[in-house]
Amino acid sequence: MKMNARRCWLMAGLAIGVLGNTTLAQVAPPPTQPTKEEPKYVPPTKESAPAKPAAKPAMQQPATTHKQDNRIATLPTSTPYPKLLAKDENGKIIRLTELPDILALRSNPTVGQKSVTAIMPVLYGRRARFERMVIDNLDLYWMATDGRIETMSLSDIDNLTKTSEMIKPLVGRTTLSQELQSRGILTRTQAGMNEHIVNEYKQGVTAEIQFEAEDPMSEVLKFVLEDSIHETNQAYRAMVAELSIQVGDLIKELGFTSSAAMEVAQLQRPLNEDRDTQIAELAELDEALRKLDLEEGIALFTAMRNQRKNPDISPAIHTIDVMHDRKVDISDSKAMQGTITYPDGRVVNTSEAAAQHNEKLKKEAEELEKQKEGKTSQP
Repeated sequence: MKMNARRCWLMAGLAIGVLGNTTLAQVAPPPTQPTKEEPKYVPPTKESAPAKPAAKPAMQQPATTHKQDNRIATLPTSTPYPKLLAKDENGKIIRLTELPDILALRSNPTVGQKSVTAIMPVLYGRRARFERMVIDNLDLYWMATDGRIETMSLSDIDNLTKTSEMIKPLVGRTTLSQELQSRGILTRTQAGMNEHIVNEYKQGVTAEIQFEAEDPMSEVLKFVLEDSIHETNQAYRAMVAELSIQVGDLIKELGFTSSAAMEVAQLQRPLNEDRDTQIAELAELDEALRKLDLEEGIALFTAMRNQRKNPDISPAIHTIDVMHDRKVDISDSKAMQGTITYPDGRVVNTSEAAAQHNEKLKKEAEELEKQKEGKTSQP
């Protein structure tokens, strides 16, 4: 069954609407529709001439469109950058396991390495929030990720509604790109370019689904649902991996004696260096964890987090590298320093502003190091 991309997106958007706007913000928007042609102006007769105020609504739409076009025009989309759309030997798009927003920072031609110092505390903070979200809603997470998304069909509205309700508490309120902009770490252009790169990947995946899947609407829906909990899945899987090397010890400390807990305890082992073996072993541990009572599961994950020097600093988060061979960081360039005079008379010395900014980043880096050592309680 084949159908055009617009209908595919409309049906998936309609189905996923029960999740709310926060989820829709996580996925690539449908292709922009062409602007409708304005009707030709026909002068009214004197008898039917409308009052002047009636003409105001017709003048509002072009202004909105103009603003949107200006925003798009500010993004440096013509600058060459590495795409996230990589293909395997069979010509299929490789689905990303890492968060696309993080990978996009490396591709983003407007983001340099200087931004990393300010970005890292946000990554630690987001991971901590998602970990707590998973633990607080562990029963919903286990139910929502028990394979029902993979077997979902738009024809089963009952299952779709139930799964959507389960997923709601597991969806982040903003994307990483949006949070970095709201915190002033990325400018509007930088965040907009990051979202453009991410959406380019997601639209590529949905286009591939539309052309190759037997039931494209259902497959697009699955992709949207999985994408909406991408960070949640990352947080859970990282906690399972961290738990793997100490789960038996923690169960002993907690005094659990149930048969399910004893089965989990037997799976304590170091992470295997072979990737495929590691994935299989962690899947086995995950399956055993889901047999625990909910209270045991919550207590186990909570105990694992509390034994860290700082509970909110996940060892799975590593310093990111936003540079690639063709990207040049000009943040320290003397040529970029001077004075800027604004129309209102304000004068800004960019050298002084850069020094103040670097000092702020230095303090944030020092605070982050303290957090890693457990000297503060929040990331």
